[in-house]
Amino acid sequence: MVLADQSGKLECLSVIAKIGPHFRICCRAESPASMDSLPLSEDCLETIPIKDPILALSGQKSSQVEEPDPQVDLSLGASGPALVGEIFMVPVTVVSKGHDVYSGELKINLVDVKGGGLFSPRGSEFSMDSHHVQLLGISGPERVDESQLDSDNIKKIQQSFGLISVPLLKNGDSWSCKLEIKWHRPKPIMLYVSLGYAPYRDDVNSQKVQIHKNLQIEGHAAIEIEHRYTVPFRRDPLLLSRKNKASESDQSESLPSNEKSLLIISAKNCTEVPLRLQSISIEAEDDTIEKIQRGDKELSNPALLVPGQDFKKVFSVISNMNISKIKPGSVCLRWRRDLGEEEHSVSNKTVPWVVTKQKLPDMDVELPPLIVSLECPPYAILGDPFTFYINTLNQTQLLQEVKFSLADGQSFVLSGSHNDTIYVLPKSEHILSYRLVPLATGLQQLPRLSVTSVRYSATFQPSDSSTCVFVFPSNPNFKTAASSFNTLESVVNE
Repeated sequence: MVLADQSGKLECLSVIAKIGPHFRICCRAESPASMDSLPLSEDCLETIPIKDPILALSGQKSSQVEEPDPQVDLSLGASGPALVGEIFMVPVTVVSKGHDVYSGELKINLVDVKGGGLFSPRGSEFSMDSHHVQLLGISGPERVDESQLDSDNIKKIQQSFGLISVPLLKNGDSWSCKLEIKWHRPKPIMLYVSLGYAPYRDDVNSQKVQIHKNLQIEGHAAIEIEHRYTVPFRRDPLLLSRKNKASESDQSESLPSNEKSLLIISAKNCTEVPLRLQSISIEAEDDTIEKIQRGDKELSNPALLVPGQDFKKVFSVISNMNISKIKPGSVCLRWRRDLGEEEHSVSNKTVPWVVTKQKLPDMDVELPPLIVSLECPPYAILGDPFTFYINTLNQTQLLQEVKFSLADGQSFVLSGSHNDTIYVLPKSEHILSYRLVPLATGLQQLPRLSVTSVRYSATFQPSDSSTCVFVFPSNPNFKTAASSFNTLESVVNE
């Protein structure tokens, strides 16, 4: 019987049998072809580690010695896709099912599925770290008996490689750890985990038994952030830069100076798992913005965002008058995966919030020469006339000639001049009034207004949403919360 210490090719050159101190028999191995005429009268035992009994009786000169079958189970687990920004946990479990584990080592490798690599030399332009995917650490079980750890315990962590020692495991024992991986870019990776161990205590220096497992993990962006600026309701400034650059596709945003503008931030859940949104805030870079109404940084109750749902928050921005460009800063979001029923039972310290930032583009600031404001009641009554005001503010030191054009509408009867030219004095305001009678109920479009500045040869119109009013068939009876409370209080007193 022949025992091999390592796997590989085993070649038999000769066999020497010693009988007593002075007698030896030497037999040189030959090829099977030269042994056809030799009778095989003796019983042959199964040769080990050659598993095939036919090879043992054929007299083959060389054979391939295989590695012993591993009797240890290695499993990888992951809950859904990984999200950019969060620390993604991958549980790794080692279970002994026959072999004892001595001098065990766990090797971890992260490989790009598409072969482009996980490192970008220009990554610092977008994030603090240039690695798209990082292996942050390997966390073992919460309670580990130090007597089970080897004296030469190894733990090495790099950006895409890790090595950790596995403690001594007897037959039936198990050991687990968690891989902490963080995505900085949406990228699919292949996770390779290899376990090498010696099944016998006395043979720790011999060739180890190897177990290999791999798992593909998709990395997706969690939240899509969008923003847009808008002017206050029914207040439209004339911005000459937008008129002059209307044909250019790369024009920058422009805001009126010394005026309140609205910044609407939209956060959309673009994953397949529900998320919890804790806060949306803006981190300003400088003091060029005179005021940003941030509101409460944290929501009273974290908002639940199901897949595909978006959450909007409105900020008011007022810029200084003596600047030409402002840097709004960055939008800062705090979110995490929805924990379901465990949302209230798990501490915030155990499941940290993820911070996602996105820089807002710079905006040009200019003084609008004209500002047109519309004033009308919040609602109208069918058949009841109301007054519609058009206010024109001249913010320049020059006399402004402004032409107005008011189109007829099917839902209103309009009294007054449909086309008119007015002259607005410097640093003053001019008011036009029209009498309207509603003819239909529901949300109706007011007569379309067109304003033209003769000096700047610029025409602009208020948006459709700002020229709509709801018409009721009769005078509505609105009950406020205060009136309902007073009614309830009077009933209780009676």
